[in-house]
Amino acid sequence: MKSVAIISAITFVLIFGGVLLVGMQLQGGPSVAAVPDLAPEDYEAAERVFADMAVERDRIQREKESLVMLRNDVAVQEKILEASRGQLVATIAKLEAKQTSYVEERGRSAVRLAKMYEAMKPGEAAPILGTLDMEIVVEIMSRMKERPAAKVLAKMDPRLAAQVSTRLSARGGN
Repeated sequence: MKSVAIISAITFVLIFGGVLLVGMQLQGGPSVAAVPDLAPEDYEAAERVFADMAVERDRIQREKESLVMLRNDVAVQEKILEASRGQLVATIAKLEAKQTSYVEERGRSAVRLAKMYEAMKPGEAAPILGTLDMEIVVEIMSRMKERPAAKVLAKMDPRLAAQVSTRLSARGGN
C-alpha cells in the first residue's frame, strides 16, 4: 500500500512538473534549453564551424554520388565479363569438338594408310615411309599388323628403323 502511494505521488509530481514546464514555454518564460548569451566572436566561430560542416556535407554527398556511379560501372563491367565468359566457354567447347573430330579423322586416316602400306611390298613401303614426318610414320606403323610392320622396319634405313622402334616402344605400340 505504501508503494502504491509513493508511485502515485511520484507520478503526480512528474505530470504536474511537465505541465508547468510546457506552460512556461508557451508563455515565453524561461525555457529549459535556453540559448546562452555568446560573445560576437563566438558567433563567428560557430558560423565558421557550420560553414565547414556544410562544405564537408557537400563533399560527402559528391563522394557518395561518385561511389554510386562507380558501383553502376562495375555492375555493367561484370555483365560484360559474364557475357564474354559465356562466349569464351562456347568457343572452347567448339574447339574441343573440332579437336576431337580432327583426332578421330587422323586416326581413321592412319588406319587407311596402314592398310595401304601393309598391302605394299616391304621394299616399296620402306623408302616411302622414310620420307614422311616421324610422327606420321609412328602413327602408321602403330596401326599396322605386327608381321607387315616388322618386314617394313627390316627394309628401312637402320637409323630410321631404330628411331621408329624407340617411338613405338615409348608409345606402347607394336
